[in-house]
Amino acid sequence: MSDLDKAAALEQEAELKVLRDRIDSVDRHIHQLLNDRARLAQQVAEVKERYRAADETPVFYRPEREAQVLRAVMARNEGPLENETVARLFREIMSVCLALEEPLEVVFLGPEGTFTQQAAQKHFGQAAHCRALTSLEAVFESVQTGESHYAVVPIEVEDAGLIRHTLDLFRRFDLFICGEVELAPEVAASATARCPRYLVVGREAIGASGEDKTSLLLECRDEAGALHELLAPFHRRRISLTRLETRSSGEHDWQTLFYIDFEGHASESGVRELLDELDTLDIKVKFLGSYPKAVL
Repeated sequence: MSDLDKAAALEQEAELKVLRDRIDSVDRHIHQLLNDRARLAQQVAEVKERYRAADETPVFYRPEREAQVLRAVMARNEGPLENETVARLFREIMSVCLALEEPLEVVFLGPEGTFTQQAAQKHFGQAAHCRALTSLEAVFESVQTGESHYAVVPIEVEDAGLIRHTLDLFRRFDLFICGEVELAPEVAASATARCPRYLVVGREAIGASGEDKTSLLLECRDEAGALHELLAPFHRRRISLTRLETRSSGEHDWQTLFYIDFEGHASESGVRELLDELDTLDIKVKFLGSYPKAVL
């Protein structure tokens, strides 16, 4: 190596040392802030425990709050990291901090290594305890009985539409949709290919996040004009449907089951009026939940 090359190498190393020292300083600051956030999460848990009623179980995981935090992260991001990359990092931070309050028990349809497990880990982060069960019915039962906090279930797969068994179980169990998860399709056959979609299921209805969906199951007689009558209340209120699926109820050939997703939260006046009007029609209405739109 010539004297000129040696000088350039020394100059490069000197510049790199300055940058590495700055990275070490930033890392120490990040580490301190992470622990500060974790301590605040512990204090949140202490406050909830202190003020809870004797017969009440405190709720540590708030899906609407998490969605708001992730949206704020993406809105204020200035790069060079991409919005979704930063949001995924914050989801993991929230996951480990939540585990300090109360580790979440999440079940999904096994076996392990499936897309449903990927969806569970994407939504709850690596600190959640995700466990595979052998049937969708067992998944719903685990949440209904309180053995698990939440479940992640498939609702829509690429090019195959809705999972009918999932809909049947929503009819049988008194559970609520608390969130949705979308996974990128493995192979997009066209520009309009749908992403596989999964639902987060829990025992409690949740508050509004500001960007929400509501899901319903409606059952009515299979007769002329039934769909028009059913959709008219949505049209009058200019409520946008994001999904409408129809199939036989499975119990009576003369009845039809509608699965509907639409924009809005049950706490909003227009949605409340819609639900009240639907209750006056000659149909069965099951409210499945209002929940944040998928952020990631």
